[in-house]
Amino acid sequence: MIKKYKIYLNILFIILIVIFLLNSNILSNFVWTHPNLFVDFKMPINWLECHKLGFNLFTLEKIDCGTGQNISQFNYGQAFLNLPHNDYLDNFYRNYLPWILVFSFIFFTAKIIKTNNFIENLLIYFAILNPSTMLMLERMQIDCIFYLTIIFCAYNRYYIFNWFLGIYFALIKFYPISILLTIFVEKKERSLKSVLFIILFLSIIFFGYLIINKDYYSFMLNNMLPGKAGYHFLYSLNSFPKIFKYIFGIKYQILLLIFYSLFIFSVIKIFKKIHLNQNIIKETLYTNQSKLFFISGYFNLFLYTLVSSYAYKEVYLILSIPYILLLNEKYNLKIFKFIIYLFIARYLYLFIYAFLNVHDGITFINNVRVFSNYFMFSISIKALFDFILLSFLISVLALKTKLYLMNYIKDKTIIHQV
Repeated sequence: MIKKYKIYLNILFIILIVIFLLNSNILSNFVWTHPNLFVDFKMPINWLECHKLGFNLFTLEKIDCGTGQNISQFNYGQAFLNLPHNDYLDNFYRNYLPWILVFSFIFFTAKIIKTNNFIENLLIYFAILNPSTMLMLERMQIDCIFYLTIIFCAYNRYYIFNWFLGIYFALIKFYPISILLTIFVEKKERSLKSVLFIILFLSIIFFGYLIINKDYYSFMLNNMLPGKAGYHFLYSLNSFPKIFKYIFGIKYQILLLIFYSLFIFSVIKIFKKIHLNQNIIKETLYTNQSKLFFISGYFNLFLYTLVSSYAYKEVYLILSIPYILLLNEKYNLKIFKFIIYLFIARYLYLFIYAFLNVHDGITFINNVRVFSNYFMFSISIKALFDFILLSFLISVLALKTKLYLMNYIKDKTIIHQV
């Protein structure tokens, strides 16, 4: 009972801190804040409003929906426009839903991370209050919804809702298709035949929708704004290639090859060490914490290795923490304890990095962007933390993936049903 009170006191205290930060100038010392809160959440509402009024959003021309202000280019999948919109919903979307998402984010993050000791308490505060997470909350990116959806799917037992959410969000942004990996982890008793049937069924729905709306999605693929992060608040394996290209002028493609090779090498080396403890991983394979790790792990794999993601997409790393804490608590192995302290060290450094980031200034010489030496050093340390942490997490993910596949290939008969 006392422990439960501590959890809710933590939640209340964090909510008060977040409300204070979002409405104060303190946050602007660590985050590139906007004059208005939740600006990235309100633009999609403008798209819904314009679509409701009959305007064509699938165009490269500037659009004025009658407000006198041009809206930005539509940058989601067409499925987003199926959401309902009217005057009452518009008010709810703009003024209430962002705060509901903020409070939900804090509540469920605090609930999934155990608070048995000081370190675990510290992790909750760092996970929510670090600059990258606060950037997401201040802008209210759609990733907050994807984050909460992963938690829902890990705990929900009405699986058809998981599948629907995975399909729907994948039709808005591609990487949430990782949510559909819940098919492999929802039921230990599910047969390979059932899994293949579900995949076929969902593929027909997914690709059927794409075919029916092929003109819209063709426009999106050909004209979608790339949204690649620059040096500030960069979360990507591309960080080191960008840094080395800037400092030494080495060809970017060569640097990509080098650092991607180094990352694969690191993952393989760590995988071999973790593989010695595969029975431990296997024992916890179907826990809720394991499901969180598995689904969010593929979000992290995609966002870190394949695109130049913005720092707010680091939020999915938080969903790895409950599983690492579970392994550390049950088996007390050095490698999992190391990952926990690596999380803490990285979160601590984010405050230093973010402060330097915001106060570095923006300088141009002959129309060429110039960065200070201390900024390049600080972003290099950030990139190193990311590289090491993701090497460990992806190694664990690789082992879990292997065990899930072995579970279906070796241990399942093909006669069970869903």
